[in-house]
Amino acid sequence: MDTLSFPSAKIRLLEELERSCFELPPFEKPRIVRCKVEVENVAAMQWLACQSITTKTYWANRNQEFKMAGVGIAHEISGSEIPDLHDLFIRLRELLNPEYPELRYYGGIQFDHEGLPAEEWQSFGAYRFVIPQFELHRSAAGNFLVCNYLQERDCDDQFVDLIKQLEDVQSEMTLSDWEERTILHRQDFPDREEWQTSLKSALADMDSQLYEKVVLARKATLTFNDPVDPVAYLLRLRRMSEETFNFYFQTDEGHAFLGATPERLFKRQGRTIHTEAIAGTRPRGKTTRDDERYAKALLNSEKEVREHSIVVDVIHSVLSKHCSQLVVDEDVQITKLSHVQHLCKHFVGELDARTSDADLVKDLHPTPAMGGFPTHIALDAIKSLEPFNRGWYAAPIGFVGHDHTEFVVGIRSALIERERVSLYSGAGIVLGSDPSEEWQEIEDKISKFLKALDL
Repeated sequence: MDTLSFPSAKIRLLEELERSCFELPPFEKPRIVRCKVEVENVAAMQWLACQSITTKTYWANRNQEFKMAGVGIAHEISGSEIPDLHDLFIRLRELLNPEYPELRYYGGIQFDHEGLPAEEWQSFGAYRFVIPQFELHRSAAGNFLVCNYLQERDCDDQFVDLIKQLEDVQSEMTLSDWEERTILHRQDFPDREEWQTSLKSALADMDSQLYEKVVLARKATLTFNDPVDPVAYLLRLRRMSEETFNFYFQTDEGHAFLGATPERLFKRQGRTIHTEAIAGTRPRGKTTRDDERYAKALLNSEKEVREHSIVVDVIHSVLSKHCSQLVVDEDVQITKLSHVQHLCKHFVGELDARTSDADLVKDLHPTPAMGGFPTHIALDAIKSLEPFNRGWYAAPIGFVGHDHTEFVVGIRSALIERERVSLYSGAGIVLGSDPSEEWQEIEDKISKFLKALDL
């Protein structure tokens, strides 16, 4: 397959669409058709920023070897209440087939599987998964311009619609300069006094042995004088975030949820599953010596090691139930990100024949790194102690393909509503936690997002 310039790739893709619309054999039920042409290497995020189509999707894995920038909707599965997860994943697989191994639904499921979305999350729904209409798709196989469409009606009308939609896909990439903005207002949920009260309440509950750990989050909402371009913001954030997964879901103009998360919930390819236990935090040092000092302090912190051990034990228990073989790191490792470092252990297993993706989401989410332990009691504590709805924050975010599914944890994330930006981050609370130190830990995590806003 020849590598084409972007304008030439659009012409070739149009030819492929005409062939698929009029030459494919008849079908008995609706199906997704995927057409692609190889294209020159185009910066996916910049391409996405220049598109006028308002529904946008982006995904990049940790090492950036796979990126997908998508616009429009070929097919969507969503709702305001979460159904049975097994039923949901059956629906997600109905239109996927081995003919198109890279055809995927991208989306997420809200953190709390009970209740309706809060007002700011309503456009995302309790769950929402989208196959983009057009993709700029980069993997080891090359760079491709892709069109996905649901073939279910008269091909003449559908081909005309696809021509019009393809015309709207921009070839030229002219990025406007990032403009400095002025904060008109910042509000923290909870504020510092409320945070102190919540943590003292949680520590009292743990002292009474009601639960062993709870993860409490904060939301910092910034209101600016002008709307924030969410794609440009993620581009700036990504440049500052090494070794993270990047995700982006825009439901309408100026309204997006995005993040640079270090944490994978699980990756399944065939019957092989990869996951990891990440917990405990220290900042990165300005010098190598400082960095090593922080890492040593993390490894030797009784509080941080205990917090991490809870996560390791729960993930090990879940995977032991679902795997015929399981390999776990013997020693705790340090995962270093651009601004913080964490304790980490990796898991690799072979799933038994009965286990589905729905089982994995149901049993792994939320890990004690996102909810606490025991899970159900910790989740009740979160509902009573956090003064906001998490929505998709800390939720399962990812993609579902025919034989490849991957979900990450939607942390280090932001919700953008035109001129309003809500930044989310949390801290694991166990006996021995200090409210002031935990407040500062979250400030350290949020600082990267503020820096990306030139603040």
